[in-house]
Amino acid sequence: MAEVRLTGVGKTYPGAVRAVSDITFTVPDGGFCVLVGPSGCGKSTLLRMVAGLETITTGEIAIGERVVNRVEPMDRDIAMVFQNYALYPHMSVYDNMAYGLRNRKTPEAEIATRVAEAARILELEPFLKRRPRELSGGQRQRVAMGRAIVRKPQVFLFDEPLSNLDAKLRGSMRIEIKKLQRQLGVTAIYVTHDQLEAMTLADQLVVMNQGAVEQIGPPLAVYERPQTVFVAQFIGAPPMNIVDLSPGSGLPADLSGLDALPLPASGVRLGVRPEHLVVATVGERPIDPRPGDVHLDLVVEALEAVGAETYIHGRLVSTGQSITAREHGRVDVAAGATRSFTARRQHLHLFDLATGRRLPD
Repeated sequence: MAEVRLTGVGKTYPGAVRAVSDITFTVPDGGFCVLVGPSGCGKSTLLRMVAGLETITTGEIAIGERVVNRVEPMDRDIAMVFQNYALYPHMSVYDNMAYGLRNRKTPEAEIATRVAEAARILELEPFLKRRPRELSGGQRQRVAMGRAIVRKPQVFLFDEPLSNLDAKLRGSMRIEIKKLQRQLGVTAIYVTHDQLEAMTLADQLVVMNQGAVEQIGPPLAVYERPQTVFVAQFIGAPPMNIVDLSPGSGLPADLSGLDALPLPASGVRLGVRPEHLVVATVGERPIDPRPGDVHLDLVVEALEAVGAETYIHGRLVSTGQSITAREHGRVDVAAGATRSFTARRQHLHLFDLATGRRLPD
């Protein structure tokens, strides 16, 4: 096992197209790091640079104590799992898993032992003689992971491995991947655009946007204390509500609780997550108002009932900005009605209107 260190890593393509800019972070030995961000943000390019499939323009990548900038992919002691499985259709499951070891001239007895162990871990023992076309999508993905396991690499690299699976299978495979990584104790870097995958798999979350890192940290820390508006709205479903308050415009009556807070002259972006809006009777203020609490009146536009909870989509009466609230259970309210909510000070997030960066508490 080994830690992975990226220092000032950048990638520029011909024509001065900057794909990745000045990326610096460390994945500890045995850690599970997830690179998450929208399509085109540079996360797969960064992963391919770690794998050696893309050259780096600036910076340094180290695996363990070895700088690997100029080391060939096959010599980096990594194993990569792709979204399209990349299995050989004419080979059996056994031969697909053994292929890389045979290329390295590993003795057949050792190959048999490694494949058998990986098949046991992944519950693939009944399928070793089958071809990939005879397997389900989840079984094929397990074969791809088995092919990586038998190599006993220092680092696993996953490039959106679950994107071709249906929602139910993705959920079960997430659990399998996490259990497998913990069981093997191997360092892993995982790329996804799915923030649910990112939150449930990661020990360390790296949120990327337009080729740069927006925030790094444990998933819950990133969720509870986003450092930028981008992170606040990308991590979490539904996303955090953001209300823009321009300088000099004054606070609407239903946001007057912000008067108790030091707000910058440049203006503020107020953030509050849907689950932190507590319902109140129309026109009623909190029973125990506290400095910094905010009251929001919404005109209801639509409801989404998803079983145990209901999402209420509406617009602020004062400003017309869109807001989503979450309530437990069923909600009986008609479109066009007004519904009032309170957000406590400890659940508010304040960002600079100009820069989008979090303001000091």
